[in-house]
Amino acid sequence: MVLLFGQLMAQDAVTAKDTAWKKGGSAELLFNQAAYSDWQAGGANSFAANGAIFLFAKYDDGGDWAWTNALNLAYGVNLQDGLYNKTDDRIEFESRADRHISEHWSISGLLNFRSQFTNGYSTPGITEDSLKLSSFMAPGYVIVGLGFTYQPNKRFSAFLSPLTSKQTYVLDQMLADNGAFGVDIGSQFRQEIGAYVNLKYYQGIVENVELKASLDPMKNGLQNWIMKKSKNYLHIEKNWLFQQNN
Repeated sequence: MVLLFGQLMAQDAVTAKDTAWKKGGSAELLFNQAAYSDWQAGGANSFAANGAIFLFAKYDDGGDWAWTNALNLAYGVNLQDGLYNKTDDRIEFESRADRHISEHWSISGLLNFRSQFTNGYSTPGITEDSLKLSSFMAPGYVIVGLGFTYQPNKRFSAFLSPLTSKQTYVLDQMLADNGAFGVDIGSQFRQEIGAYVNLKYYQGIVENVELKASLDPMKNGLQNWIMKKSKNYLHIEKNWLFQQNN
């Protein structure tokens, strides 16, 4: 039996003092392999690889305005006994502009985009069109909201929007013809208007270990609240940071 594990990370840092921009991010590549030969306990040969990139850029000069941008990209695959399967597939970009009105409150505008890189299938290792569940921009979600942000500290923020537009795109016609992701049968687009909440929490545990959690339910018109996304991550990583302050 042979077990191999690996992890690659990127880290860098630059500091300047001429602007209010803070820029940085992290990149990570994880892989592992298991190979068995005459192993009495049994097991399946497998190989897995996961990559992730996180980038951010934030402007805050200590005045009335702030602008925060974040990009998350992730992709993971697993190959076991000749069967290929995705373990992660994410594209997410978020941008929020804040006009401060008090120490902890701001009037905010939010833009959020989410999709994926490649096709997803219901059965691992089988890539027939009849088993396709998703693909790039099927679905693709665009959320645009105007509301208020409450941020009492650096660890927690809450964006509260009474008026939000949520657009769902299903640009794969086969999936659209099946009415996937809530679109009308044959349509590639769905528009929803409602209230939206975006909660985020960050907690450093020890050096290079951090917990990140997010929750963003949406209420479509008079319908009940719909839980659009709930994520909890435990990160053990090193970050590289470009920080520029006045």
